[in-house]
Amino acid sequence: MNRPSSAVGNAIASLLLLILIATGVIYAQQDVGSAPGASSANSSPSPASSTSPPNAANSWPSSTSSPTAAPSTNRVESSLFYWLNMSGRKRADFKPLTAGQKAKFYAKGLFGPFMFFSAATSAGITQAMDVPRPWGQGAEGYFHRFGNYYAKQAVQRTLRLGGEELLHEDNRYFQSGEHGVGRRIFYALKSSVMARGNDGRQHISISEIGSIAGASFISRLWQPSTNSSAGDGAVSFGIGMGVNAGVNIAREFLPDISRHVFRRAQQTQVTRVAR
Repeated sequence: MNRPSSAVGNAIASLLLLILIATGVIYAQQDVGSAPGASSANSSPSPASSTSPPNAANSWPSSTSSPTAAPSTNRVESSLFYWLNMSGRKRADFKPLTAGQKAKFYAKGLFGPFMFFSAATSAGITQAMDVPRPWGQGAEGYFHRFGNYYAKQAVQRTLRLGGEELLHEDNRYFQSGEHGVGRRIFYALKSSVMARGNDGRQHISISEIGSIAGASFISRLWQPSTNSSAGDGAVSFGIGMGVNAGVNIAREFLPDISRHVFRRAQQTQVTRVAR
């Protein structure tokens, strides 16, 4: 039997148990008024809320704002924005986050449902491909793969948070505000290796690139011997950068799509109630 044996399985099981407990604690203690994109049930939306883009990062109330000031955002949509590390706003609306807001953004993304969905999907795909082969098939093989992808994402997010704090970088994605598919895609691809400073200007993102590289090589520690070489880490890094660029394209267009989808869903619900 290769390195990923019962010891690795027990370690991953312990990690998942802690994650599940932390998830319950975070969501149980969540203040509805301060949740990303949430607004008070007794408050009426402002006139601008029907046209403003969904906000999943800058909606936390500051010391001078009320909890009801944030535009209403669907819970699923808000969780998705956290997982994708995006703000749901355009670049002209950029405002730097405090250290506390960054930590909250990190935690909500790390323990959100889409993190589990991503790891589960990736594990399912590699299970079907039987990669890595030493992990085998069945429930145990799937468990190893799920833990692998979840742990890798957790390492990447943790390294990125540390880099952002140290280098004062903000890797949240803001829509371009441009017109034309080509220009928007170019902006998205460029932004996959760029971060914003506190002044809103973009520069090469050391924290983003470094976190992808770090997670790619650190994850070799729990990979089977067939996938633990430096070359395997380099391939993983290249794939990670490519995925990040592709995800940025989704980030650019997702707020427009989600607004349309949820607006249609709300209109349908209103129509049914009216009947």
